[in-house]
Amino acid sequence: MVKKILSIALWVITAAALVVLFVFARENYLNRPLQSIQLITETDTGFVRKAEVREELWQQCGSKKIGTVDMVKLQKHLDGNPWIASNTSYIDLDGTLKVSYEEYEPKFRVFGKNGRSVYVTEEGVVIPTSRLYTPYVMVASGNFDIDNDKEAYTLTDTLESHRNLINALTWFKAIEANDFISSSVGQIYCNARNEFELTVKDIDARVIVGDTCLAADKLKRLEIFMKQRPSAESKNMKSINLNYKNQIVCTKR
Repeated sequence: MVKKILSIALWVITAAALVVLFVFARENYLNRPLQSIQLITETDTGFVRKAEVREELWQQCGSKKIGTVDMVKLQKHLDGNPWIASNTSYIDLDGTLKVSYEEYEPKFRVFGKNGRSVYVTEEGVVIPTSRLYTPYVMVASGNFDIDNDKEAYTLTDTLESHRNLINALTWFKAIEANDFISSSVGQIYCNARNEFELTVKDIDARVIVGDTCLAADKLKRLEIFMKQRPSAESKNMKSINLNYKNQIVCTKR
């Protein structure tokens, strides 16, 4: 019986000692100053300058005690960067703030009718341009309403002003899905009637594709047309209209 009591007492004392050690270690850790900041990213498109982000974060929490670093405020600051899609952060046992983030990857640039321009990602997120970096991507121009060119936002089909941007994204995806066409198309254009046209290599004529209905089929017909028609003959055409089912309507100059 005495041995059992001693055994229980020993376990209680050991547990209490471990708790005390844990509390002491935690307090010691929280009272240590932040040592450094490490930025980690799997995508590096060029919009985000690591040195600038590191300096901004260091101004907020550099040399502060680890326990006083406001991680929520830090994350909100990163969320406010229009070129960062997502981020997570933590402080390791060595006192290093580790920030992992993912940048948006633009797929094409849109120049609106008001002179503003933005980039659009494959997921339909609009992101602003940057004076520091200009990626080489496809261009869309024409009848686009761009009211916000400072923040990142997701396109939604419930807004009429987003309709042409969403349609441009649909055309971009259709073009990218066709290897031959993707190597030939240089620009997407939306005219005043909200019809889409393409600028195509070796073709001076207006290539009219209209709305996004049967987009892949229209591009397949354009591919067949380009492979069968000599480029010299195509240069004599004023327009090539694919906006008719199973037809290609051409007009000469």
